[in-house]
Amino acid sequence: MKPVRRSIALNKISELANRRTGASYYDAMAAAVDRLLALTQEYEATPPSYRGYLAVGICSCLESHIKYLYAAAAEGYDDHPEALRELFKDVQVDIDTLISTTTRTFGLADVVAANIKVSTFSAYRERASHLLSSFTGKPHDFPWDFVKVFVTGGSPELDKEYAKKLERLERVFDARNRFVHETDVLPQKDTDLSDSDLLKCAEDAISLMEQLERQYEEIGMNPRFAAIKEDENLAAAATRIEEEIDQSFAWIKSLCDERQYPSLERFRAAFSEYIWARCDFQTSVFISQRSEWTTSQFLDLAPEYQRLLREMGSKQKYMLSQHPISEQISEILGETTRPDS
Repeated sequence: MKPVRRSIALNKISELANRRTGASYYDAMAAAVDRLLALTQEYEATPPSYRGYLAVGICSCLESHIKYLYAAAAEGYDDHPEALRELFKDVQVDIDTLISTTTRTFGLADVVAANIKVSTFSAYRERASHLLSSFTGKPHDFPWDFVKVFVTGGSPELDKEYAKKLERLERVFDARNRFVHETDVLPQKDTDLSDSDLLKCAEDAISLMEQLERQYEEIGMNPRFAAIKEDENLAAAATRIEEEIDQSFAWIKSLCDERQYPSLERFRAAFSEYIWARCDFQTSVFISQRSEWTTSQFLDLAPEYQRLLREMGSKQKYMLSQHPISEQISEILGETTRPDS
C-alpha cells in the first residue's frame, strides 16, 4: 500500500514537536533565551560576512520563545477551558491535523504552537499581549503595562528611550525578512544596524523574553489558577488535592460492579503511594528541604494524574455500558453449563 503523504502543515507541526527532543515546552522556551545568549557570545568570533545572521537568530529565538510559551500554556492550563478558549480563538485546525492529533503523532500543544506566526516584532508583542490578556481577563499591552510601572515609572524621557529599543527590534525583523527573501545580500550593511546595534538588540530581546516569562509565571500565582489558595498553606493544599483524588476514585467506584471494589481500593492506595514516591524521588537531592520540596512537586504533578483518573472513569463507564457484568456472568455460566461441556 502506498504511504499517504503528509501535508506541509502537518510536517511543520511534527517538526516542532520533535525539536524538543523530550524536553518540556517550558524548557524549550527557556532554551530559546539560552541560544540567543550563546549567539551574542559567539558574535565577535564570527566572520564579518556572516554577522548579519545574528538578525536572523534574534527573530528566530523570539519566535520560538512565543511558540513554546503558547504550547506550555496549552498544556499547563487545560483545567481552565474558559481561559484556553480565549487563547485559542485564532487557532484553526483542519481535519488532517485533528486526525494526526488523535493518533498521537503530536499533541494539541504542538498544534497551537505551530499556529503561532511571528513575522514582525509587532506580531510578537501582539501574541504576548493576547496570551497575558487571556489569563488575566483584561486587556494587556506588552511590554508597556509592565515597563511603565517597574522600569520607567511612567517617566516620559525613559518611556521615549525604551520606545527606541522596541523600534530597533522592529528594524531587526525587517532586516531578517529582507535577508530571508534574498532582497539583501549583506543585511548588516543595508539596514543601518551596526554591530553594536545588533548586540544591543539581542540584549533587548533576551530582556523581553525573560520579562514575558516572569509575567507568565505570575499567572500561576493568581488565586484563579494557583495550586495553593490564599487561605491555605502547602500542607493544606496537598490535603485538599488528595481529597479531590479520593473523590475521583469515589466517582469511578460508582461506575463499578461490587466485585470490583477490592481491586479498586488496592489500586487507589497504590496510586497515591506511587505519586508521593515519585515526588520524593525527584526531590531527594534536596535533602535538607525534602518534605517541602516533595509536597511542592506533588502539587505540580497532581493535576496530570487527576486527568488520568477522569479518563479511566470515562473508559470504565463506556466498557460497562457495552459489556455489563451481569451479561458477562450469564455468558460464562452459560458456557459452563452447556450439556456438551
